[in-house]
Amino acid sequence: MLFGIVLFSFSLLDISFGFPGGAPHNSCPDPAPIHQRRINSTHVGIFFPQSMATSPYQITTSASRYFNGSMIRVTLRADPGDYFRGFFIQATRANYALDRGDRPAYGTFRPADTNSQPRRCRSAVGKVGGITHTGNNNKTEISFDWEPPRGCNLGDIQFVATVVRAYSEYWVDVRSDVIAPSGFVGDRGLLCQLYVNPYSKILQRRVLSALRNIQTMQQSRRTGGTAGTLSTQG
Repeated sequence: MLFGIVLFSFSLLDISFGFPGGAPHNSCPDPAPIHQRRINSTHVGIFFPQSMATSPYQITTSASRYFNGSMIRVTLRADPGDYFRGFFIQATRANYALDRGDRPAYGTFRPADTNSQPRRCRSAVGKVGGITHTGNNNKTEISFDWEPPRGCNLGDIQFVATVVRAYSEYWVDVRSDVIAPSGFVGDRGLLCQLYVNPYSKILQRRVLSALRNIQTMQQSRRTGGTAGTLSTQG
């Protein structure tokens, strides 16, 4: 499993040294970096991620539940005496494997200071993204705010991080506790369904069909009447 997590991505090569200004925009589907070392003139080896059993990092949150319109403060913190240089964090489906090709990314990240910057992963449905560092200076703690898409019940979520201390020392799949939804009533709207399962071809076709219907209704009701809507309420 560890080998698969490492090899499935080359997109975050040297997250803190090669990209001191933050993880690149294509990091979203592949948040596991590959750190290489030259063995001799013809061969290159790989620094594999450290065991999660040795991780000196924790992700904590200001709440254990989210609701419509809520804002959650998220903090990545190193153990006393330790530090990190680079990081990339997403909110995703709880207990979902990092190397799943259909792993969604949820919500909008808002930096609390100049040490972090948001990354937009997909723009098709809402402001979906992650957050990364702005420099490779030593850090002991960093906080930012996360906002779920308005009106959307995403189910249980977790914040998941890749954290880099040095070129040869990095940890993949650092996770927060599970954050549960609260106060949502009724079935998910169509956009929310797509938000929860963005890779569903059936949902993609249904959304496109609904958008075409709305466009047709708007064109035919230029005077009076009510145009259709594609609700995100859930």
